[in-house]
Amino acid sequence: MPMGYWPLLIVSGNATSLSHLEPFEFQCLPRGYVQPIVLNVRFNDHCFTTGFDPTKHDPLDILPTLLVTKTEKRVFCPDRYNLSFQLPELIKAFCGKRIASTRDGNLVRVESPDGQSYAIFFTMRKQSATRVNLFVVSAYPIGPGKKVAYTGEMKFDIALAKILRGEKAKFPNR
Repeated sequence: MPMGYWPLLIVSGNATSLSHLEPFEFQCLPRGYVQPIVLNVRFNDHCFTTGFDPTKHDPLDILPTLLVTKTEKRVFCPDRYNLSFQLPELIKAFCGKRIASTRDGNLVRVESPDGQSYAIFFTMRKQSATRVNLFVVSAYPIGPGKKVAYTGEMKFDIALAKILRGEKAKFPNR
């Protein structure tokens, strides 16, 4: 049997599947295009981990480096993991959403069914004339009163068209 994109994760002695975060593809119609293009989606471990804090976490909980970069120490985060089950469907709904630009990429903020704000940070890179790679850098709940700094907003389909034309998705000031 072929191994999945993510290895089985052992958390506190329990096997934890990440199969819901396997890479997938979906189609979206960029603004001004007549045919949909394919978005190839992949996820970073920041969708189910948080940074190691020695005041909160046991060093034994640091995940193996095969899941994270060698310079970064991360631990499993149950809140991020539980919310990550929604990610594939939320991403497939980006086509009609407004997205914002942050220093490190793009952001979509959605409300989870329980009314909690959930931030999804991602980057997009043109792969070919009809394909774009969408990489989910991080996704996490935003606590009450917390804000995410961003520069401006635009519709996802406009940003997608700019990426396909080889332009930088320059966001208008807010």
